[in-house]
Amino acid sequence: MFYSFCKTQISIRGGIAGISPASQCLSFIQNYAKNSLSSRFISKIPSYEPSFTVSYLINSCGFSPESAFSVSETVHFESPQKPDSVIGFLKNHGFSQSQIRSLINRRPKLLLANPDKSLLPKFQFFYSKRISSSELRRILSLNPHVLEYDLDNRIVPGFNFFKDLTLCSDDKVFLAYKNCSGILTRNLEFVFTPNLAILREKGVPESVLMNKLLVHPRIFVVNPENFRIATEEVKKLGFNPLQQLFLVGLQALIQISKSTWERKFNVFKQRGWSDEDIVSAFEKYPRCMLFSEHKIAENMDFFVNTMGCKSSYIANHQVLLSYSLENRIIPRCSVLKALLSKGLIEKFNVNSIMVCTEKVFPQRFVTPFEDPYFLKLYEEKQTL
Repeated sequence: MFYSFCKTQISIRGGIAGISPASQCLSFIQNYAKNSLSSRFISKIPSYEPSFTVSYLINSCGFSPESAFSVSETVHFESPQKPDSVIGFLKNHGFSQSQIRSLINRRPKLLLANPDKSLLPKFQFFYSKRISSSELRRILSLNPHVLEYDLDNRIVPGFNFFKDLTLCSDDKVFLAYKNCSGILTRNLEFVFTPNLAILREKGVPESVLMNKLLVHPRIFVVNPENFRIATEEVKKLGFNPLQQLFLVGLQALIQISKSTWERKFNVFKQRGWSDEDIVSAFEKYPRCMLFSEHKIAENMDFFVNTMGCKSSYIANHQVLLSYSLENRIIPRCSVLKALLSKGLIEKFNVNSIMVCTEKVFPQRFVTPFEDPYFLKLYEEKQTL
């Protein structure tokens, strides 16, 4: 929801009730959690010998004592028989210890599953859909939610519905599931169908619609009434339904809570952006509000403090906030600063340097100078 943080410059432009989480008691909850979490945690740590569950999680799965205790509050067992069989099953299917630990941390009760009756049929179904075993392991270790659901009543119907809806390949269904577990665990026909119809009414092209559904399915899992209100808000902001930015703006309005909007506004304002700059940046490049506060702050600080850019320059070239500081910004800027220090270039346009492809940048700023130092510097910075 694009909230009004400065009444003279920014209007609420309508409300989107029910999309963002309720925030009236947020401050109380946060303060309560902050002040009491450590004392509550410490009080729960037993002063006696750790339970069998805790010891097992530490010794067999590599959990830290704190993490093991946390997991043991969700699952409990007195013998290693069931968890051993589950871990053995996962290892036989190629899961590494870190992947197993990640999976158990997210769904502890899977340690009590029957591998042959509960897990094996699901894995056989997944393998039949031509997803590589390595990709399946990666997805399930990050989102094992589907392993707790019935294969015939939930997983298979969900898979078939989403594939028929999007006409995508099997592996794309799993990628969509990774971003939204409801793809394979819930009956989403009753929200997907009306919400897609709303966007079609607005004129969003089918190709744009299906691509967004595959990559960010979560934004479509919204009550249709609220979804319609959100699409109206995006249109009022001037986004063109024929362009992809319409759905990016919609994603921002739906996914970002009021408190997160406020924090991101503060990050921008603390670095010199005016209210008009923030509104203009969102309307031109709504993706800038989807980046984490940490990423926004790090990128802006680097460009302003290290590269000497003005804050207003970043406001006019919002795409600079999208790039990876470690993999793109620092390596390229290190080469450019070295070229400047040696007098090989006199000036450069930061935005032009950042937007050029990984193939073009070395061709323009590394190899032409026939000095191995620049290539070495570029490669070293990329591996940091």
